[in-house]
Amino acid sequence: MSSLAPKIGVALYIKGHPFDKEGNWACEFRKEPFQFVSASDLPSQTLWITNADLGDLMRAGLHKNPKIAHEGYFRTRISQMIQELGIGEWSLDQQASMLAEMLGCAAEMARLQLGLTQYPSNGIAQAVGQLYGVQEPAEGSTIYQIAERACQNYTSCERERRYEQAKIFSFWLPRYDWSSKLLLEPLPTSESLKGVSPHALPNMGRDVAAVVKWATESKLPLFARIRIHGLEEVVGKLMNYGAGAQNVTSSTADGAIYDARNMREWCSLPELDVLSQAGDIEILQVAIAGGWARSGLDVFKSKPCAVSYSYSLVAENLWVGLTRKPSPDGKTSKNLTTAWLQALDRMHCLRIAEKLHSTGMEIINYGYGRITVVCPKSVIQIVPQIAREMGLMYPSSLQGLEPYTPNSAHAFMVMQSLLCGGDHNNLRRMNQLALRELEGARRGA
Repeated sequence: MSSLAPKIGVALYIKGHPFDKEGNWACEFRKEPFQFVSASDLPSQTLWITNADLGDLMRAGLHKNPKIAHEGYFRTRISQMIQELGIGEWSLDQQASMLAEMLGCAAEMARLQLGLTQYPSNGIAQAVGQLYGVQEPAEGSTIYQIAERACQNYTSCERERRYEQAKIFSFWLPRYDWSSKLLLEPLPTSESLKGVSPHALPNMGRDVAAVVKWATESKLPLFARIRIHGLEEVVGKLMNYGAGAQNVTSSTADGAIYDARNMREWCSLPELDVLSQAGDIEILQVAIAGGWARSGLDVFKSKPCAVSYSYSLVAENLWVGLTRKPSPDGKTSKNLTTAWLQALDRMHCLRIAEKLHSTGMEIINYGYGRITVVCPKSVIQIVPQIAREMGLMYPSSLQGLEPYTPNSAHAFMVMQSLLCGGDHNNLRRMNQLALRELEGARRGA
């Protein structure tokens, strides 16, 4: 495991840029916050998770500094966590202290579950990838080309509404539950791929729904090269494959006409299933992977872990980590496993995005268990009700909303109640209970 640090902390730049020199605060896990001017002021034995993005760290020459990590170290960005926890109005030193506690706990939980001696410098998902990720097929091979075309980690949607006085925020699927579900899914292996002739397909492959039904019932890890002739309007805008998904030409800003390439050449069965219900799809080619595999990874099964905010961050990184290369760079591995896992996630998010769109919200993007919306003033008051009905969570930064009464049988509702009530003491308590359970499991291993 590359570049491990023995301690962890959070360093917040006042405007989120590493060039900020005044008003920056840092806090090591379970220590007191302190002010700093530049990265050189931060103790070198500690890994500092910053609120700067990777691009800014690169411009500042800090991206190769082993003690400095960008805001996406936990996949969910620091800015998103601040929204979820509802601490955006706090002073920066208070934010640093709270985030150091939450993320320090999460890093320690990940270290225990993954059996690491120290904290990985390139992110938790990358550490999971090094241990459990699947190698890419040889570049240029048929399997690689199909996997590359079938992979898509999230979707930015075509937008038409423009609201004033609207709130922009993200709903998210309860990370513990969503990770638990995805980690139990069988995933296609990437060692071999066999083409299927039209004669071997139901109705010669002309009936897409019949092909989907056949592959699903036969439990086949199927991939298809497709042509989209048309999609139902809302789904088309949400999937946003480029103009080719709706029509074959588009125009540039100065009016020049060009052919718009349909970006969905290959897709996995979970995506083909959704497409078959949403438009006019033609199957051009079918291939089936050589078999199924399971990662052997799972979330730690306990009630405290299911309610722990810190452990929920770890849980998200477990499934996302399966899409990473088993190498120190931690980049996404273009293989059939990744394409399938990403499709399961995106298609589930798409179905939720459709429902949110029908309430009057505009969808900005979705994927990684999250749907980002523009919510008009007329809809904002029913956000808690929508979240409850759809099994989603919403950020506690949305003020003035009437929270729903949680059902204690659902861990995510309990966590939502703690977040919306600003009950940070009990959030910390659940983290401590979960951490103790993981420590006990590690000692007994």
